[in-house]
Amino acid sequence: MTPTRSQSTPVSRRAGFTLIELLIVVALIGVVASIAIPSLSSARAAANEANAIGSARTASSAQTAYSFSCGQGSYAPSAIQLSIGGYVGADFVLPVKRGFAFSIGVGDLGFLGPTDCDGNPTVTDWYFSATPVTPDLGRRGFATNEAGGIWVDTAGVAPVEPFVEGGTISPMR
Repeated sequence: MTPTRSQSTPVSRRAGFTLIELLIVVALIGVVASIAIPSLSSARAAANEANAIGSARTASSAQTAYSFSCGQGSYAPSAIQLSIGGYVGADFVLPVKRGFAFSIGVGDLGFLGPTDCDGNPTVTDWYFSATPVTPDLGRRGFATNEAGGIWVDTAGVAPVEPFVEGGTISPMR
């Protein structure tokens, strides 16, 4: 009778990873994650800031178009009025998106203007602000008005009117 393989071969160790090997792999993953996470956070904040700058440009373009086509030289007092008129998309009305709080309203020297082509009120000045909700979602605040330039505050709040360069506030370059 010929011995079978299991009878002739001594019992060997089971194949697999030891606890030490698994701990080393987990530690390496932890080191790689600790290096990558700050970079990802910075990239997310930069993307959110780019979106806020784009929203400021959208507000400026929409207000200019509204003023020339329907506002009789004056501006819409709210994002809702710009959206209803088709000058911005419906998502522009959202007060918070992509880590920033957005606001559009009457500027510092604004007052009521004539009614627009649809009979809605207008204003003579407007102001748009974008402020990060938390520092990890954006590090700079942005603002613009009827003058058309975008202003930045590196302190993380939207610059207030009148825009004056100094300290942490400057125009975008």
